[in-house]
Amino acid sequence: MKGEIKQICILVDDLETAMKNYWEKFGIGPWDVRHFTPETVRDFYVRGEKVTEDFDFICAVTWEGDIEYELIQPIKGPNIYWDHLNRFGSGMHHFKIVIRDDEELAAYVKELEAKGLTVTQTGWIDNDVHYYVDSYDKLGLVLELGNGGKIGEAEEVYPSRDAVRPVEHRQNIRQIALVVDDVEKYMNNFAYYLGINDWDVRHFTPRRVRNYCVDGKPVTEDFDFICAVKWAGDMELELIQPIKGPNVYQAFLEKHGPGLHHVKDVCPDEEILKQFDRLKGDGMRITQTGWIDGDSHYYMNTEELLKMTLEFGNGGKIDPAEEVFHGGEKPTD
Repeated sequence: MKGEIKQICILVDDLETAMKNYWEKFGIGPWDVRHFTPETVRDFYVRGEKVTEDFDFICAVTWEGDIEYELIQPIKGPNIYWDHLNRFGSGMHHFKIVIRDDEELAAYVKELEAKGLTVTQTGWIDNDVHYYVDSYDKLGLVLELGNGGKIGEAEEVYPSRDAVRPVEHRQNIRQIALVVDDVEKYMNNFAYYLGINDWDVRHFTPRRVRNYCVDGKPVTEDFDFICAVKWAGDMELELIQPIKGPNVYQAFLEKHGPGLHHVKDVCPDEEILKQFDRLKGDGMRITQTGWIDGDSHYYMNTEELLKMTLEFGNGGKIDPAEEVFHGGEKPTD
């Protein structure tokens, strides 16, 4: 893959409440808040048309370790965010690949266009340029590419630049996961469009997973879900396809279709338990958990607070994959 994955974006319909929840419950912030309008954005195009009418969308960003969180609320005028909000509601929208060199970035965008993807929105804010491409049907997400250029001072900082973090824990986001309905299709497409190839593929079944619980109940019936993982620089991408039995993925797939499902905060088991004790008081609960070899996973019901699912895990060692998938064929659908 060219570039680095440096940002995760969540679309929201109430930015103020979202920032408050991220800050007060998880210590994520402070947030730099900016209105993107004709006064701040130049060369703004949506679906190939230069925008000449009034527009406004609010972006709030903060760094948590070496990943940037972005919250976006559209206010008025043309943009690609309205369609996603109307179709899916608030939730994860894209991850951003940063390529620092403008010429290399532009060439990569052209390369993706030659492969059949279309730029749906682009514009410049100070020294920062962004390109969104219509990759949802192929990759299960909207892909953003940008140069990570410097932007001027934020109009507002929430809660304030010198605010004391209400939560001691700092996230260590090391995985972005999608739930899909055809894992082989998406592995191939990630290889073809982004060069992310040679996926480790495993079936998680009663033979492989121990202490497996869904919604607080031990699972005694048969189950199977496929997990395919691949590191793209410092970020692990995971594709999950539910096959049968209880899990948190099938309900997401039925409601949303294929798409971004969660991010994973990797930390020691004792720290995970500490966070559970803290979050229980806020009505948080574990919706799925289990162990695979030396690796633990815990999903929490953070959808209402964060507009996405948060996974905790210890990043433990897993035995070699049953299969390594090598793809990259041009998609036929």
